[in-house]
Amino acid sequence: MSDILGIMTHRFGHPGSFARHAKSALAEKFSGILVYTPKDVNLTTRKITGHVYNGGTWSRKTMPFPRINMDIGFYKGSQVARASLVKKAPSFPFTGYGLGNKMRIQKHLVTSPVLKPHLLPTEQVKDPSSFLAFVKKYKSVMLKPINGWGGRDIVRVTMEQGQYKVQKGEQRRMTDAAGIRSLIRRSLSKERQIMQQWIDIRNKQGVIYDIRALILKKSEGNWETTGIAVREAKRGRITSNLKSGGHAYEASSYLKKEFGEEKGEELAKSIRELAEYIPTFTEKAYNARLCELGIDLAVDVHGKLWLLEINIKPGKTIMRQVYGVKAWEQSRHTHFQYARSLLPITK
Repeated sequence: MSDILGIMTHRFGHPGSFARHAKSALAEKFSGILVYTPKDVNLTTRKITGHVYNGGTWSRKTMPFPRINMDIGFYKGSQVARASLVKKAPSFPFTGYGLGNKMRIQKHLVTSPVLKPHLLPTEQVKDPSSFLAFVKKYKSVMLKPINGWGGRDIVRVTMEQGQYKVQKGEQRRMTDAAGIRSLIRRSLSKERQIMQQWIDIRNKQGVIYDIRALILKKSEGNWETTGIAVREAKRGRITSNLKSGGHAYEASSYLKKEFGEEKGEELAKSIRELAEYIPTFTEKAYNARLCELGIDLAVDVHGKLWLLEINIKPGKTIMRQVYGVKAWEQSRHTHFQYARSLLPITK
């Protein structure tokens, strides 16, 4: 079973949740899949004790390192360091590697003269006083976990006449400086945080939206822009995550409706150009292989384009909502095609 595909994730859960992965792997002529978590990897013996799908059934086995692996996990706490350690192990190749936390990514992006004008002021939160000073400077600020994903635990803090409006999800409350200090202490006790200037990215109806560009690496090793779509938030929310009730729309027509035909077309062109610049730049900046990127951009009410963040494990819901089921299924299969293309060169 030297051509089994390794799949590292944060938890195994139910075997049925990996049926799609097994189907895609078999379609690409892998003999099966080995699903494991970072703690299942013994770096000393170079063996993994995980769940193997082969011949239509699942079994728990101990096996040598697969010749190629993909990482689909979203890690928390001690898992973050363990997953990083596993991915640094020699002779244990993955289809793509990590970019680090949001602050590390920001430090790489800001070195690009192309990207720098599109980046928001962003700093790591050191203590409550540094956060209050940042809010005083920018008036409205987003507080985010440094290793966050999917819009989880994002808080917006806005200074209003000496008080502070705090919004998380659809919940809003007013507080004072002491309340903000308490909020920051609680947040920092859970994990490190970053603070980022809030920009007004509401549409004409007052609803938050952003743009997701999905760019995948094909089996030939070249990057392809698979889809670009607007993600519109559920009314009243501060993030446009589709799992929180948002909707996806074709980007170009949406932007033309918001900004007019000429400006909308210009923005759509700029979004594509910026998104297509990022994968190659990022691989060179990190000197590491990547295989798929979800690039989140936004256009503020004044028509300025911003780069919000880049994700190495992007959701692909926009493909189903905007481009249809067939395109969505292909976008989820592309990673397996790329994994197969790497197999002959991973000795």
